[in-house]
Amino acid sequence: MKGLLRKDLYMIWRYGRLLLLISALFLVLGAISGGNAFFILYPVLFGGVLPVNLISYEERDGWNALCDTMPVSRKTVVNERYLMTLLCFLALYLITLGIHAPLLLPKGRAEVLGRLACLLPGVGLAAPALMIPVTLKWGMEKGRLVYFAIIGIATAVMSQIDGTWITQQRAEIAGPGMWTILPIAAALFALSWRISLRVYESREL
Repeated sequence: MKGLLRKDLYMIWRYGRLLLLISALFLVLGAISGGNAFFILYPVLFGGVLPVNLISYEERDGWNALCDTMPVSRKTVVNERYLMTLLCFLALYLITLGIHAPLLLPKGRAEVLGRLACLLPGVGLAAPALMIPVTLKWGMEKGRLVYFAIIGIATAVMSQIDGTWITQQRAEIAGPGMWTILPIAAALFALSWRISLRVYESREL
């Protein structure tokens, strides 16, 4: 497991530096935009889908077939993929909250920060939860259509979210549904993990 995690970290640094740079830019824009939901949510989306992007490089280099000959179970491969996804999401999640906490808490807007904490997993966990089983089942090439469709839908939704959902102090602006996003996203991610274990065990490489 440690070796697989280290491999993914090397690959993220090698192939994902541009996404990391874009995420950093969006983090800055989110902090100075006065609550623009698109800039706030996009870095967390990048964090969640970054490990999914690695699958295309692994397939290109024949890693899956090679890994299948090593003393590493397919269950371990899937577990590592979800663990890395979770770690990348948490990193961007905590950084985003860390940036906005000093902007909101001194103004007595802890509830706004709480709503933001609940909304972010809806993007950072839900997107990879839908992508990973598809790419593990059919590979990145066949699953690319679904991959881009989910990215496109997520981008379109984020661009239409009214910033007042996050930034306004009045709880009724956000609606009670926002508070359910966190447990729903966590449940979807857990279900996706379970499905992927079954899917990858039966896949022919």
